[in-house]
Amino acid sequence: MTKQFEKATERTKQFLVCISGSKSNQKVIQTAAKLAENQATDLVGIYISQTLTELDDQQLTQNFNLAASLGIKVTTLYGTARARLIAEYAKEKGITKIILGSNHQSIWFRLGKNDLLKQLNQLVPEADQIVVFNRNQSTISSNKQHRLKIAEIVKQNFNWKQLLQTVGILIVTTGLGLFLKFLGFDALDVVLIYILGVMFTAMVTHQRSYALLYSLLIPFVYDFFFTVPLGSFRSNPNNIFTFLILLIVAVLSSSWTTKIQTQAELDARRAHRTEILLQTNRLLQQCEEVMEILQVTGRQLNQLLNCNLFIFRSATETAPLKFGGNIAADFLQIQQLKEQKALKWAFENHARAGWGTKIEAHSDFIYLPLKNQRQTIAVIAIAVKRRSFNDMLAFNLAISICEESEQVIQRNLNLQRQTKIEAQVKQEKLRSDLLRGISHDLRTPLTAIYGNADVLLQAEYSLTSDQRQELYRSINHDAAWLIDLVENLLAMTKVDSGELQAKKSPELLADIFEVALSHSVSKTAERKIQTDLVDPSLLVATDGQLIVQVLVNLLNNAVKYTPPTAKICLNAIQLNQQFAKITVYNNGPHLENRQLKQIFTLFYSQSNAYSGRKGLGIGLALCQAIITICGGEIGAENIQPQGVKFWFTLPLWREKNE
Repeated sequence: MTKQFEKATERTKQFLVCISGSKSNQKVIQTAAKLAENQATDLVGIYISQTLTELDDQQLTQNFNLAASLGIKVTTLYGTARARLIAEYAKEKGITKIILGSNHQSIWFRLGKNDLLKQLNQLVPEADQIVVFNRNQSTISSNKQHRLKIAEIVKQNFNWKQLLQTVGILIVTTGLGLFLKFLGFDALDVVLIYILGVMFTAMVTHQRSYALLYSLLIPFVYDFFFTVPLGSFRSNPNNIFTFLILLIVAVLSSSWTTKIQTQAELDARRAHRTEILLQTNRLLQQCEEVMEILQVTGRQLNQLLNCNLFIFRSATETAPLKFGGNIAADFLQIQQLKEQKALKWAFENHARAGWGTKIEAHSDFIYLPLKNQRQTIAVIAIAVKRRSFNDMLAFNLAISICEESEQVIQRNLNLQRQTKIEAQVKQEKLRSDLLRGISHDLRTPLTAIYGNADVLLQAEYSLTSDQRQELYRSINHDAAWLIDLVENLLAMTKVDSGELQAKKSPELLADIFEVALSHSVSKTAERKIQTDLVDPSLLVATDGQLIVQVLVNLLNNAVKYTPPTAKICLNAIQLNQQFAKITVYNNGPHLENRQLKQIFTLFYSQSNAYSGRKGLGIGLALCQAIITICGGEIGAENIQPQGVKFWFTLPLWREKNE
């Protein structure tokens, strides 16, 4: 266990201060904060709660607020074994010093404190215990202090409804006892009825005080109605021991019932909060944008705290995100000057402000910033009802949700930054590949043009007519290829910049086919291209010049990637009442499935065994962009038993298009 503690200490060194509901605890908290600051050590707080109603204590709330203002994160644990809970927490966190308080109120307090210190020394001997003595106590007498405390407890816990419920249960159980007595049942059965009433009172009133009041009244009522002489309090003195046993059993029953009920409520509350935390984690992991993270955080905090809240993305925002019900009054209140000062301070200093802090401490809002490494992303303003918001455990869980949201925001920002960097690297690589490919592809035809032209200049008259015609055709072919490449590059730059737009007008497909065939690479003249247009008057609503460029690219590809004996077909049909379908078919070799999936990807090209020249992978990507702009679809597929078909659709021209 010592080795475990040493490992935890190596991991993080922290001080632990114990929070309580006494006024002297404020000095303990302040002293602990100074010690931690002097030794540059983290400081955490722990509060041991045995009931739910303790969290409604006003002084305890002030102590919690003081701890929060000093930056101490307080953890609430539930249970009666204080020393063991503190020790287990200290071992888990690697605590090096435990800071407690002592105000010398009574011999019983000192004995209890010494007993706690002794237990801590036994359970965590590795950690030092520091006791802060408070000698600046008020001069109010001890009896007066007790009277004030009792009066305050009575004032806080008194409730007419619960008092009437207690009296009503007492009357009902007494009536049942009299009825059992009338039926001849034994007195022990009557006692059991009263014990059952104790448990029922604890369950109905949800407070130990009313069950205790019921227990105290039982001996008197039992003496009056069920002991001789009846109707008086002058029973046999021998019954005193019976009454004492009855009182003890009633008190213990009420205590056990209250503890069981309180524990059930604590378990239910803990399960509810655990569910919220798990749900928050799951929802945040699914968020991709900062706005989604803020929406999830706001909904979950509203569900956890049951308070209205606002999320501001800037100190001057007038339309924040709103969460809760009946939020209009809180929205007007947050526009007050003091609230705006606290909001601005939280944005500028990246720290908590408002209620529970030193910055605008009288504010009715808690301002929790959501920040990353550089700035405050947003500030959450939680509307605090001072008299009802005393559950600091829920508040600490809210801070944990905010911290988790910050981590998710930072992770998403890092991911976006990384994605942007990767996109830039990819873009640079594509640009480099494009320039390299253009340089290579331009050099080959330019070298051929230059060489052929030089031959014509140097030996024009020594060449035969057929030789000159061959050189002319070669120059023409290379020049046409260069023009086709340049046109594709120019069109692709317009696609990337968003400048490429289709000017739709009624176009005859027959005219488009004729122009496309005349603009194709000269080698198409050597190939047999079959044209099949079922309806020569077929009109489409498109940009004729762009569609000509699509057909030129598809025909050139069919020529380049098929053997000289391959058949090439160009046809068009009316697909339905809305679209026409144009197809460029060749009976050359099939494309692989991988090629069919990537063939329209920019800069994707494949080796060419027929033309000997590998393209840049721009033409088909440009075709897809143009057809999409014109409102159609494009695709490629293998044809059985042999051949490849490229097809695209165009909307038919209708009078309404005018």
